[in-house]
Amino acid sequence: MTRKKAHIISHSHWDREWFLPLESLRFRLVTLMDEVEALLDKENGFNHFHMDGQMIMLEDYLAVKPAKKEKMKQLVSEGKLRIGPWYMLQDAFLTSGEANIRNLQYGLEMAEEFGQVEKIGYFPDTFGLYGQVPQLMRQAGFDTVVFGRGVNPTGFNNQVFDSAFASKYSEMFWESPDGSKVLGILLANWYSNGNEIPVDKEEAKDFWDKKLADVERFASTDDWLFMNGCDHQPVQIDLAEALEVARELYPDVDFIHSHFEKYQDAVKAGLNPEKLQTVHGELTSQQSDGWSTLANTASSRIYLKQANAKIERLLERLAEPISVMATEAGVSYPHEYLAFAWKLLMENQIHDSITGCSLDEVHREMEARFEKVEQRAMAIIQNAAQKITEQIATNDAGIPITVFHAGGMEATRTVELELETDAIHFSDMHFELIPDELAKLPEQSFRLETRDGKEIPVIVESLGTRFNYNLPERKFRDSYFARKYKLTFVVENLPAVGYETIYAYPVHLEDNNTEITQDFQLENRYLKVEVAPNGTYTILDKQTAVEIAGVGAYEDAGDIGNEYMFKETGDNLRLNTLDSTPAIRVLREDELGKTIEIKHEIEIPVSASKAFAEEKRRLVWHPDRKSDRSENHTTFRITTELTLNKQDKQLNIRINFVNSVDDHRLRVILPTGKQTETHQAGSVFEVVTRANKQVKEWTNPAKDNRKQGFVASGNMVVASLGLPEYEVSEQGDSIELTLLRAVSEIGDWGDFPAYEAECHREITAEFHLILTDEPDVANTAIPAQVNALLSPVFAIQHTSKKEKVLPETKDFAKWKTADGFVFSAWKLAKDNQPIIRFYQTSSEPKLLNTVNPWRKSTILEETSGDAESQFTVLPNEIITLKGV
Repeated sequence: MTRKKAHIISHSHWDREWFLPLESLRFRLVTLMDEVEALLDKENGFNHFHMDGQMIMLEDYLAVKPAKKEKMKQLVSEGKLRIGPWYMLQDAFLTSGEANIRNLQYGLEMAEEFGQVEKIGYFPDTFGLYGQVPQLMRQAGFDTVVFGRGVNPTGFNNQVFDSAFASKYSEMFWESPDGSKVLGILLANWYSNGNEIPVDKEEAKDFWDKKLADVERFASTDDWLFMNGCDHQPVQIDLAEALEVARELYPDVDFIHSHFEKYQDAVKAGLNPEKLQTVHGELTSQQSDGWSTLANTASSRIYLKQANAKIERLLERLAEPISVMATEAGVSYPHEYLAFAWKLLMENQIHDSITGCSLDEVHREMEARFEKVEQRAMAIIQNAAQKITEQIATNDAGIPITVFHAGGMEATRTVELELETDAIHFSDMHFELIPDELAKLPEQSFRLETRDGKEIPVIVESLGTRFNYNLPERKFRDSYFARKYKLTFVVENLPAVGYETIYAYPVHLEDNNTEITQDFQLENRYLKVEVAPNGTYTILDKQTAVEIAGVGAYEDAGDIGNEYMFKETGDNLRLNTLDSTPAIRVLREDELGKTIEIKHEIEIPVSASKAFAEEKRRLVWHPDRKSDRSENHTTFRITTELTLNKQDKQLNIRINFVNSVDDHRLRVILPTGKQTETHQAGSVFEVVTRANKQVKEWTNPAKDNRKQGFVASGNMVVASLGLPEYEVSEQGDSIELTLLRAVSEIGDWGDFPAYEAECHREITAEFHLILTDEPDVANTAIPAQVNALLSPVFAIQHTSKKEKVLPETKDFAKWKTADGFVFSAWKLAKDNQPIIRFYQTSSEPKLLNTVNPWRKSTILEETSGDAESQFTVLPNEIITLKGV
């Protein structure tokens, strides 16, 4: 008879911040690590400790005890302290594909510095997993993934339910859309199933009788996994003694103090592949009752999602690409400073942080981090852009302005820039006299032209006289006053990845005679939009004749859930704006286009009823709550701006409101024009197709999902950053986009108030609507177009000149792609070779052609094969190329 082997892995799942703030938990971390070190040094049966798969845990410890670094290296090199591969444990769906790759890259770099890495994909508590995990892990050289969520349903305090829709085994194969396959090991009894093992024989007998049976129920091999630890769990200092007791009680079981690589090797050796099922694509607990998917973390504290998406794009679409461009101006690529910025952003991308499901103190600190990392990103961008402009060969007649873009395809974009003229420096005149001197100058405006003399429409707004300063390289601050103007203009045919230089010419100020009509229509050569008296609008695509009416109503529902999950109030009282009569006016109408403003006022309850407080106090699990909405009402005001500029192929929507209401959810309703059974959404390195109707076991009335970039159903494509939660109706004829979810507690794990999650603040939300007659957007250029649309541009006024060696415009995108390719990254590898990355969303193989030869690379920037100029890219493949 084959002996059973119980692999006990000591660990502590380290949520860096959650129900306690960072520094409170760091204090406990130091104690934990000191005790772990002492146990590993004794070598008396306590052989290994797993550092939760994340390097930031070790980094946080060494920040307090830097002298311990060499000791930690020793323990790692001896195989006792098991570290990596991640820098931190992120939320998978709320962080971009590039952020997921940087997380792995920086984690592996740090682990290698300490000696070795635990070569296993570790996702113990990620709130759902994107479908491309197996492909990314395979490219990183891992063939096994350990995960805790996405297959089995879980309940309060992470209780695992035995049900008809649970996985048969804890071992399975998991396959990405491209066909990449890994061994998946589900923590079927959670990552604490071997926690606090008793030493007392009677207690140990009861403990192991249950635990062994629980694991045997799911295990497909004779190697069984027991995770000795839990959230912030102190190390079990008497574990060696407890295992000796277990060995005495169960002589037919080998109790091994193990680690993941040893365990995975044993499982692989004992596998019968024919017994295992293969799961495909994303794992979001879609085969469950729907009450514990944690999908609504996508809408908790929506302001965090907006800040994260903005900064990811600054790093991916400006800081990294412009830094590559700047190398042509002799500027060194800022590897270390980019890592410095990325790592600070990653501190906010940890799963209990970016999901918005922690204490108020945690999320207040996150906002400060976001401000810091934005400063770091902008410092990189501004420095690189300035160095480039100093060497661009420009004419001497106009004021040169260079616009940078890295959306991956040629684009026409609306740009804003603050322009300075007539600067008088403090070194030239006493500062008290300068404002009066500038006031003597005649009012002026500007004409913008392309480098070949074509006029560019521009709106000029005078900002008056402003103080500013330069920071010379070798001198003290150079202060001055100047006249400042806000320029809003359109640049056509921006390079896919590159820059374009235009010119501003001062002209005499003329009255703007553009007449503002009060007809509530927007129209250009692509779209026509008509606003109805109730504030909804009809959109017509003039090229395809697709028309959708009744777009843009708002719906407010009560929410007695928590930061993890939405639960509607027992009265199901929903209020909308369909019967309202908002104030509508034309806000602007000029050379660029037109904006219509719609101001809604809706009477909604101020909160949930008083009964809700008692339900929270008694820890009633969210599916069982029944409280109604309050009988007291207040006026809730929503301002909507619809903008259609002359070159736009999409309708741009900007929504603003100040929330002072508790316990509610606000959504905008977007009809799709036709019924469908499925819809598509952008995700991490893929476009995923999801069923509109849930499985028969699904009992949650809500069917919320997460997106990255866009969601498409019927004839409607909704593109946005920082608004990741949506719901599509079962008929596919409506998309509901969440703008706000206001709740008051963490939820799930106990009574942890989080009143600032009510989001009493001003919220501004932006999204774009695109109409299509294509039934399968993954096979079109739409994913790439959305990707470019959501990429920021950066414009800079030239302020100095050192050389004239760079051209006025340059497109660095020396490649040609077909529909289905989405641009993802352009950066330098550690050896300063260029890296470009795409992912392919279409259902057929496509060709990627490059001007110069490149070598195919993994996501870790390791190359193989010969240099080529043409690559066949398979459906759903993530392709990284490295220069030679």
